[in-house]
Amino acid sequence: MGTKWTVTLLFLISLALSACGLLNSAENKDADAQDTTVTATPAATSFAPRNTPDFEVPVTATPAAVALKLWIPPEIAVRTETGAQLMADQLFAFNAKHPTVVIQVEQKNVSGAGGILSYLRTGRGVAPLVLPDMIAIPADLLPAAANENLIFPLDDVLDPADLESLFPPAQEMARPQERILGYPFALTQLPYLVYNSHALTSTLPLTWNRMISDTERSMVLAAGGPDGALLALQFYLDAGGTVVNELGQPALQSEPLELALEALQNGRDAGFLVQQSSNLSTLDQSWQVFLGGEANIVRTSADYYLAQTTVGLPVEFTVTPGIDRPLTPIVDGWAWAISTSDPTQRALAQELMLELVSSPNLGAWSQGSTILPAQRDALGAWIGDEAYVGFVEQELGRARPLPVDSNSKLFTVMGDAVFQVVSGSKTAQEAADDAVAAMQS
Repeated sequence: MGTKWTVTLLFLISLALSACGLLNSAENKDADAQDTTVTATPAATSFAPRNTPDFEVPVTATPAAVALKLWIPPEIAVRTETGAQLMADQLFAFNAKHPTVVIQVEQKNVSGAGGILSYLRTGRGVAPLVLPDMIAIPADLLPAAANENLIFPLDDVLDPADLESLFPPAQEMARPQERILGYPFALTQLPYLVYNSHALTSTLPLTWNRMISDTERSMVLAAGGPDGALLALQFYLDAGGTVVNELGQPALQSEPLELALEALQNGRDAGFLVQQSSNLSTLDQSWQVFLGGEANIVRTSADYYLAQTTVGLPVEFTVTPGIDRPLTPIVDGWAWAISTSDPTQRALAQELMLELVSSPNLGAWSQGSTILPAQRDALGAWIGDEAYVGFVEQELGRARPLPVDSNSKLFTVMGDAVFQVVSGSKTAQEAADDAVAAMQS
């Protein structure tokens, strides 16, 4: 079997094994290093799934071979079979330009005892030769990783002008500390509404009170999960709320939070938010309610929507209405970062990074992986539904980065307040007061 087909098979095997739940981030360091070792030739790229048997490409490596190691989380490396194949093809193309380079791709979770950041923290003093040269991590982790010297800034490779092709939130993610810490390549969690265009034939309003005033309209929301907190956070920020106090500590403000929760309370009281909403915690649950006809509008995200089969369904999409204008979308993202200080390895990793984020490559991979690219030209390279592409381009153009960690106390407190209001257990004022107090305790 040819080298290319052997390596491609390894990557697709990785996809299948990931789906079977064999990616165990709690594996200890020694066992993990043994389970992911792959021997390859200078002309081969190896993809090593975690916790799988060793594979060997049967060609003898030359002394001149240079290893270039990439660590990628499974949700990026093997998000879809098509995306996995496209990334493999792009790495092979890079390998063709550098025949003395062995590209080793290893899947690792981002966090946890066996995760990327944990290994970077402990590995330099223990086994520096097995550490990666380039990693893919959530963009909001770039500042913390840089502060711990786990990654290295890219200011000597890129300047702010090189980031202009990125959507505004991705530009902010790349330079959170006036230094370029990484290159965002994907934007996630873009929220919007999907509606049944057979049931609702007129254009939907752009403000919340007008939206909820028509009894023909009904919306399902996963109010018991992260998206409920995200919706309230959008209302809160657009009402002028901040997520830190004057000391830089996480905090919530009473007045804008009450305005945000009052909007949801009014939607519930008007019958616009269907009763099931308070019992739902995932986008899949709310989508099933929508498909069942119990609501003619559903709040979802681009990540979820792109993974669904919507051909033949009478669906359209629109912005989430706000108090006096559409709510500002909030997005998260993924970024490539350089994790080696070796000048030779660093230069090679940077060249590969720029190859992967070139518009044609990023456009093809992102569409094949059903994830929005962080770059305008890459989105412009998508083939298919021009109306949808135009819509998400507009939304990403006015979006902002998620200002808090989705696992933070503030996000949890916000989510609890939303659940209490949508379930009717507390008024907007009561829930807001309790949330502010909870952040102060």
